[in-house]
Amino acid sequence: MVADWKGEDSDSDQLFFTNIYIDPVKRKSINITVDNKCRMFQNLHGALDEVVLKFEDERVRARNVLYDTLPVVVHGNGPTKLQINYLGNYIPNIWTFETGCTVCNEGLLPLEGLQESEYPLVLIGIFIQKPTPFVTVFFERLLKLQYPKNRLKLFIHNQEAHHKSQVSLFLKDHGSLYQDVRVSGPEEEMDTAASRNLAIDVCRKDEGCDYFFTLDIEVVLKNENTLKILIEQNLPFVAPMITRAGRLWSNFWGALSAEGYYARSEDYVDIVQGRRVGVWNVPYVSSVYLVKASLLRSELTEFDLFNSDILDPDMAFCHNIRNQGVFMFVTNMQTFGRIVSTETYQTSHLHNDLWQIFENPVDWQERYIHENYTYIMRDKLIETPCPDVYWFPIFSDVACDHIVEEMEHFGKWSGGGNTDVRIQGGYENVPTIDIHMNQINFEKEWHKFLLEYIAPITEKMYPGYYTKCATPLNFVVRYKPDEQPLLAPHHDASTFTVNIALNSKEVDYQGGGCRFLRYDCSIEATRKGWALMHPGRLTHYHEGLPTTGGVRYIAVSFVDP
Repeated sequence: MVADWKGEDSDSDQLFFTNIYIDPVKRKSINITVDNKCRMFQNLHGALDEVVLKFEDERVRARNVLYDTLPVVVHGNGPTKLQINYLGNYIPNIWTFETGCTVCNEGLLPLEGLQESEYPLVLIGIFIQKPTPFVTVFFERLLKLQYPKNRLKLFIHNQEAHHKSQVSLFLKDHGSLYQDVRVSGPEEEMDTAASRNLAIDVCRKDEGCDYFFTLDIEVVLKNENTLKILIEQNLPFVAPMITRAGRLWSNFWGALSAEGYYARSEDYVDIVQGRRVGVWNVPYVSSVYLVKASLLRSELTEFDLFNSDILDPDMAFCHNIRNQGVFMFVTNMQTFGRIVSTETYQTSHLHNDLWQIFENPVDWQERYIHENYTYIMRDKLIETPCPDVYWFPIFSDVACDHIVEEMEHFGKWSGGGNTDVRIQGGYENVPTIDIHMNQINFEKEWHKFLLEYIAPITEKMYPGYYTKCATPLNFVVRYKPDEQPLLAPHHDASTFTVNIALNSKEVDYQGGGCRFLRYDCSIEATRKGWALMHPGRLTHYHEGLPTTGGVRYIAVSFVDP
């Protein structure tokens, strides 16, 4: 057939073959048959619902479910380029259930053995677009990134005035470690698209820049080797898969709808949950990704990659990249981290992260719960300094400091008298200088803390007793020699009491402690962040020992009155 071609390059080849087919003589002489059941050829346009993956032993094929055929040539004709990219993640043996990914370790760029001066130069673009929890932790993790800092440049764009002090503190303490730092703040009034276009262009125009690494402030980069891993993957554009704790949300889309928005691919859940591990060609990524600078200088030369009249900046960026025929990959070969939720974040407190126990519980625990808490049950990290009194680590130093600072920032300490309008009945039998958790709108969060971290220990140490941590009274007490140095012997109005030391003896104060009179047993060397848990009524009559210097703080809960 091709030998009979007499046309020009601009002529229609499809018309040429069609004319041969509709000529009965030519059709018979050449023996042309239309593959109308897709036995050999599968066009995807208009047939996407008919084509699925068929997994066989160590290989994958396309199956036409309408005709139950297995075509051997698949054509992503028309607007089906994304779907053929998806099929290309598997066919014929790129990824199978038996072998996993067969090509993910091909063409790697090893960094091992390089001198620090030989490492590729990376510009990290850090973007702060809205009030975000745990920003201080983000910068702590950035410092831990395992990559020579003299081979890193920083471009920090901060649109949020609330985080200006955190950015300034990080740069003051650590900015000199990096080869170069460029900052744009909220006063410049630069929007998201403009800042991202500018950051990429800085790398594009810097002849020494080898990679551009986007890192949004919401990203919790747990894997300290992330940047090395992505560079070694040696792809023009690659992102580490990150997820949101407890949800199917991730920083990539497996498919797009006809309107160009999110659609769930058949393999999305398996990839997010780690049942399929590999390097995946996807139509959309966000939040964190690595781009080769050579790609920016060759195929992605347009300055306004993030601009669109109808799409948000991330979607516009991915749309423009796809239009240039550039593949975007996401890898879940390792665990990289997660992304924090910003949905309910408020900035009305001094330490707003304390209020994130509901929205970002994993990050809250990492920040505020003692590093040894998870070993309590397994390693029996509970001491019994007095009968039925249990002592265990619960809060990190940061948690203790933030609670104390939050209370002092609020500043409305009680007078320590018997009359107390904050409690039911208005009379306090054993008054202290204190601030109640509900005065700083922290009651719900504190109750959640008790349920999640105190109740399991209570039920372990007091067998047969189960608690929902009903507590009308949670408060922070302040002891000072010239204010209220001690507390007279008393019972607590509780089934059990939790008493947490919020600062350190001999560092922040002298004296102090708790004495249980029935057992003539005292705990004087209290430890910051450790909790004392003891019965409140009848048996555990106790007193607060005198604080002789400095200021002592404790957090107290009367549970199940």
